[in-house]
Amino acid sequence: MKRRLAYRRGLGDGAPIALGYLPVGVTFGLLASQHGLGLLEATLASVLIFSGAAQFMLIALLAAGAPWLLALMLCLLLNARHLLYGPSIAARIPAPATGLAVLSHGLTDEVFAVALSRLDAQPPAQRPWWMAGVESAAYGAWVGATVIGALAGDWIIRTLPLLANALPFALPALFLLLVLPYFQAGRRLGIVTTLVLAAGLSLAGYAAAAILIASVAGALVCYRGMPWTSTRSH
Repeated sequence: MKRRLAYRRGLGDGAPIALGYLPVGVTFGLLASQHGLGLLEATLASVLIFSGAAQFMLIALLAAGAPWLLALMLCLLLNARHLLYGPSIAARIPAPATGLAVLSHGLTDEVFAVALSRLDAQPPAQRPWWMAGVESAAYGAWVGATVIGALAGDWIIRTLPLLANALPFALPALFLLLVLPYFQAGRRLGIVTTLVLAAGLSLAGYAAAAILIASVAGALVCYRGMPWTSTRSH
């Protein structure tokens, strides 16, 4: 019973992520269908990869005629930031390695942000189930929205052209909203460092490397005890 309640709490805490994923997932399904991917291929991309940034980059690379191996390596590089997320969350979840491996597939930027703020408030024994609930809400919304976009993308463009243009901005707006509560002493410099580096490198044409480099730099700035941080984060 407690596990069910924890899972339901996780679903509720993951609902804002799910709402934010819906328009972006629809956008991915739409773009995938426009670039020659069928419904099955677009859906499998979301089921197996489950990374908005990597999936959008994959579509762009394939559309440009890039080799599959290069596309794969760049996607792995883009998702390397999860090497920073994973250990931080895993250390707080009392679960066997197999359970943590399953949960790792559902870890995204937004899931990490919610877990960072609410995971410690959950009873230790219920944390795996709460985390599973958050990830289920996000994962289900992303995959379902991809299917909708792949099936109804053309209709959306014809009927709601302004909405179609606005859809890609939903995910950055959602992540910014989740990060804002951490914009405080001890973390402010790290967030600003991440944003500035990511924006600068992206404008310079290094969008894939921007996420990795900016994430590592921001994490180092926020890291406890770094000499240039005036306040240690906890």
